[in-house]
Amino acid sequence: MQSFAMNRFNSLFGWILVLGVLMIPVLCQDEESIITVCQEEDNDLRVDCLLEPRPSYHTDYEFSMSKGQKEIIINTNISGIMPEPKFRHNTFVTELEPYGFRLTIMSFAITENTTFICKVTKIQKTLFVELGGVEPCSAISVFLLGYPWLNLLVPLCILQLWEGI
Repeated sequence: MQSFAMNRFNSLFGWILVLGVLMIPVLCQDEESIITVCQEEDNDLRVDCLLEPRPSYHTDYEFSMSKGQKEIIINTNISGIMPEPKFRHNTFVTELEPYGFRLTIMSFAITENTTFICKVTKIQKTLFVELGGVEPCSAISVFLLGYPWLNLLVPLCILQLWEGI
């Protein structure tokens, strides 16, 4: 009986450890992590902007970057604003659930310190990225960032596992 209980405890501890490691990016989310920048395996640069749009507004978005004093528009759905010519055919934006947008810049690497700017329905956030400071994209953490409601399931899973001991 003691061996069975110990195996269940080790299993529970393993799940808590795995869930804890996977959920760190979500649970520690703050103002800074509203925007995340990472490099995908195929060398695409991904910028996630998790700003919640204001209700009763048309959801406009704009992604840009600043190197020094110059702001360069990368992609937008705002009428009358054109992205920089070099970004017109190698970027795309997808909508995230429950809210937010993901910009993908195909085959793009950061060559100098850069500030990424995300605007959604007149709300603006920025993220400064140092040269060499871009992390590789982790599929599971980016997935969890896109679905923050999954945070609610972690305590339930831990309680169910604990009650099974």
